[in-house]
Formats: sequence, structure tokens, C-alpha cells
Amino acid sequence: MLRKEVVQMGKSYESRRRSNFTKEVNLMKVKIILITLVLLILMMIPLSNVYAQKVKPKGEPVKIGVLLPYTGPLTWVTGCVPAVDLAIKEINEAGGVHGRPVLKVEADTEGKADAAVAGARKLLDVDKVLAIIGPTSVTIRSVIPLGVERKALIISPTAGTTALDKDPQGGKIVYRTVSSDTVMGSGMVYKAIELGAKKVALFFEDTESAASIKGVVKPACQAKGLPIVGEVVITPGAPSYRSELLRITKDKPDVIVYELSPPEGAIVFKEWTELGLKGQWIGSDFVNDKFAEVTWPASKGVIGVNPGALISPRYEAWAKDLQALTGKPGVLQFAENAYDAMNIIALALEASKEVSRKAILENIRKVSSPPGEKVTNFAEGAKLLRQGKDIDYDGVAGSQDFDEYGNAITFLKVVLIEGGKLKRIGTLTDKEVGSIVSEVLKMRK
Repeated sequence: MLRKEVVQMGKSYESRRRSNFTKEVNLMKVKIILITLVLLILMMIPLSNVYAQKVKPKGEPVKIGVLLPYTGPLTWVTGCVPAVDLAIKEINEAGGVHGRPVLKVEADTEGKADAAVAGARKLLDVDKVLAIIGPTSVTIRSVIPLGVERKALIISPTAGTTALDKDPQGGKIVYRTVSSDTVMGSGMVYKAIELGAKKVALFFEDTESAASIKGVVKPACQAKGLPIVGEVVITPGAPSYRSELLRITKDKPDVIVYELSPPEGAIVFKEWTELGLKGQWIGSDFVNDKFAEVTWPASKGVIGVNPGALISPRYEAWAKDLQALTGKPGVLQFAENAYDAMNIIALALEASKEVSRKAILENIRKVSSPPGEKVTNFAEGAKLLRQGKDIDYDGVAGSQDFDEYGNAITFLKVVLIEGGKLKRIGTLTDKEVGSIVSEVLKMRK
């Protein structure tokens, strides 16, 4: 009996042992299968990445010129150039223009007409660029004849001068992705009225840019019944402006509307503070980061009305991309406008069967105006164009729907100098300034 039980116990043990062994073998098989699958997946990842990559542009670069004051008193304007770089980066990542990479070529105007002409000639004749982004109000009229002769687009993200409002080459050779000073000057007067001004004084440099703004501010004040009780035009480079400051404050204006370069601004606000004078200053797009830096702390509380963009999720994402590219916080003056200019050029080329100066001029309106499908960057637009569809590029700075003279209406931002930096305190749109703009334009006729 005992022997029988021992035998049965042995058989039971052997059965359990074999069962456990079978389970271990099966578990090992499962492990091997899982490891094999993991290895296969890891092997496939690089291949999937290869197939997911977009085709890199190749071939002869499509050269686009940037003509701005890299030296001289207006160097702050070149803060917009990284936005051109961002647009080019996105264009090339999307496959380039007709599969070709876009390349930026730069030239320096020095803020002078002769240097601007030399720079434009180099870009067009030596570098063979297809279009020029720039220059500023100070030099743009000097380079227009070259654009006409070479049949090349000149599209400025910075030139607000009213001299271009109805230029004979506007809408043919010359376009702008920034509003005319007619809009900015009207915005400055609107802000003065909003602050409760009952009388104003004007304080401007003797430059074409300043004259353009003043030429809007005066009729805008007249249209709104806002008395001008003092007016001064200063010569840049003078050691002191005390007498001019005392002259414009004689009748105690509530607001001083002005345009000054950073060096002159540093002198003016230092002496303003030393004299203990009172009044709110409202400036143009010359109230920029450089201006805030060199005029602080005497410029505390000074306001500027600048070209800007509406704050939106799209804008915030775009600004984040720009800051990632530059490695610096903030968006500098005219960056939105420069970004739009580069995208419009690239889309105009993509809309054509050829890559040429002529193609840009023939297609610039087709890609930036209704009734095409709205797009906000090159990749979106190029995809639709390759499908044979019409597009309407909506810019970061505004809709970029050009009028017959190549002018666009873009938004304005209101900034305040605080802590030696610019602080955005508001936005102005056509709703706020449209009626003043209309009245100014009527008075010009």
C-alpha cells in the first residue's frame, strides 16, 4: 500500500514537472517573438523617417535681395531680417520654389541714396536677384528707377512714406507690405484724442520720413478739430534742442506728436527732463527697441504707434518660431511685414511655370488677393498651387490685399517705453483709424 502511494506521488511529481517545463518553453517562445517584433520595429523606424522626410530643394538657388541700412543711423530697421530668414527656412523645408532652394543676398543702403543705388545695382546686376525686399522710406525713391529698368519687383516692409501712396510705379514695380504713413499718422492723432488731448504740438526731424508723418498729422488734427499750438523742425546732429523744446511748450500742449532718431531722441528727452517740462509724447515707428534703450530713463512713459499685428494664436505661434530662430525674446519692428514680403515673392514664383523677375510681377496679386483660398504660409499655398487651385495669402501683418498702387493696410500697435524697453499696450485697426484716414485722403484731393 505504502509503495503504491509512493509510486503515485512520483508520477504526480513528474507530471507537474513536465507541465511546468512546457509552460517555461511556451513563455520563452513568447519572449523570443516579442523581442523579434521589437527589433523589427526598431529596424523599421529609420526607414519610416526616411520616407517621411520631405524632398530637399536642390539645383541653382533662387536669389532674393534684402536692401536695408545695415550701417548708419537706421540700423534698427534690420531687426526685421530674421523674419525673412524664418520665411526662407519654411520655404526650403517645404521643398523650395519649384524644387529649388531660396537664398537671401544682402546689400547695405547706409541710410543714404547713393549707397542704396549702389547696393541695388549690385543685387540686380551682379548677384542677379529676382526681387528686392526693402529699402526704407529714406532711400526707396532713389532705387525705383533701377527696378523699372531691370523689371524687378521692389517690395518694402518698412517704407511708409506717403510719397508712394500714388507713385506711378506703385502696383507695377513697387509694392509695400506695411501701411502708408497715412494710416500710422492717423493712428497717432487717434491716440492723442483718446488720451483727452485738447491741443497738441509737433516736433519732427528734418528728414523725408519725418516729413511724411507730419504731412499726415497736420491734416488729421485739422479734420478732428484738434488745435496745433506749436511746431518745430530740428536739424539732426545738433548738440542741444533746449530752445526748440521751450518754444513748443510755450502754449502748454497736452500732447507732443513727434518723430526722432535714437541719437536725437536721447538728447531731446534728457533736456526735456532737465527742464522739468510736462506733456505726453506720442511717436511714430521710430519708437523702437533701440530708441527705448538709448533714451531711457528720460523717455519713461513715452508712447509710440507702430506697424504691428493682431494678437492671436497664429501670431503667438509665429512669434515663438521666430524667437526660436533668433534665440532672443521679442519681435522687432517690421518683422511681420518682412516675413509677409518673402512669402509673397515665393508664392508668386510658385504660381508661375518659370522662375523669373517677370513671373513675380505677373503673379504677385494673384497669390495675395481674393478670391482664392486663404493660406497663411508658403507650405499651405504651394500645396494648393500645385493642385491647380487659386490662393489668397493672408499675412501676419495683415491681409496684404494690394490696392492699385501696391499699398496694403496693416494693423498698428501702441507701445509704451517702460524700463528701457517697449511694452505693448494696445492695438489699432481700421475700426479706430479708418474715418481719420478717409478724411485725410479727402483733404489731399
